Amino acid sequence: MAADALVLDDLHAFYGDSHVLQGISFALGAGRLLGLLGRNGAGKTTTLATIVGLVRPRGGRIAAFGGAIGGLAPEAIAARGIALVPQGRRIFRSLSVRENLIVAARRGTDGGAEWTLKRVFATFPRLAERQGHAAGVLSGGEQQMLAIGRALMTNPRLLLLDEPSEGLAPQIVADVLAIVRRLKQDGMSIVLVEQNARFVLDLADEVVILNTGRVALAESAAAVRAGAVDLQPYLGVF
Repeated sequence: MAADALVLDDLHAFYGDSHVLQGISFALGAGRLLGLLGRNGAGKTTTLATIVGLVRPRGGRIAAFGGAIGGLAPEAIAARGIALVPQGRRIFRSLSVRENLIVAARRGTDGGAEWTLKRVFATFPRLAERQGHAAGVLSGGEQQMLAIGRALMTNPRLLLLDEPSEGLAPQIVADVLAIVRRLKQDGMSIVLVEQNARFVLDLADEVVILNTGRVALAESAAAVRAGAVDLQPYLGVF
């Protein structure tokens, strides 16, 4: 039986003296998509930052594909095939689209089809058209596509997406949703952090809701879609 793509077990993390993550536990099966929801300040972004080593855990366990990664340096975690598309995109604005992609390139580790410039440009035709332009002059939607493409150039096995629809027009949100759906269909393991619960429910296999650094709800997305679970008490109107 294949190891889970990601396991968090009683994870604790702090910012200074502030105890931000207070015993987070959940698991993501390989090739599945987990939607991580919660109000502002619930701990979603901190969870992703702790997974990739930007915040050092102070308790609990993090494992990816059967190997412990909690406390490793960010570069070592990235080398295990884990990539983060951060909130706010954080592209290199002065570099061209092509240069942003090339600088991130890393060989794959799982023997699958490699993400190359050619494959990224086939997935994001708009980036191919704009490959010589400085990233800073791209539209918000194009910058988000570039941020996802840059992460894919590291050839990850696990992709962490932090608010990919933030600040985008509805049609561009639909385009990003289609891209994430295609990645999932291709077998990518994905953790998706979003304020847009409808975006998540259109894609997710499982849903985890955080509230002030704790897991408030962990449920199958199918149960939520079927109306068996009401998210409104946790998220308000969505």
